[in-house]
Amino acid sequence: MSTSTGPRRSPGSPPSGMTAAYDPSEETAAGYGWMLFAGVLLLLIGTINFIEGIAAISNAHFFVGNARYVIGDLNTWGWIALIVGVVQWVVGVGVFAKMQFARWAGVAIFAINAVTALLTIPAYPLWSLCIFAIDILGMYGLIAHGQREEY
Repeated sequence: MSTSTGPRRSPGSPPSGMTAAYDPSEETAAGYGWMLFAGVLLLLIGTINFIEGIAAISNAHFFVGNARYVIGDLNTWGWIALIVGVVQWVVGVGVFAKMQFARWAGVAIFAINAVTALLTIPAYPLWSLCIFAIDILGMYGLIAHGQREEY
């Protein structure tokens, strides 16, 4: 029967007198990955909307021909996609800068893009549904895992 006279330590802690190695994962917030994902989505979908907007304005041939829209025509939706794409770029940069306003603006622009994706189903049906699903994931990331920075 031996008894230990030294202080007890937890299994993962270093012996007394030694310092633990720096672990950067300890400083990462719980939802950082989702916020990073949402920021990348904003920049990516902003780029896609910008390209689609230019294509729709110039009457490119990869859209469904003779599509009937609820509101406006292909040219109108091209301008809407172009403007939404530029706003998504600006908000995406704000999310990477960890601005609280950009987080809520990101939720709003994801919601606007989701609605516009559903309204443009006549032009490109499967693509619109995919963009809608991606917008919902982006909103989830910003709402559920975004939080105020504590200083």
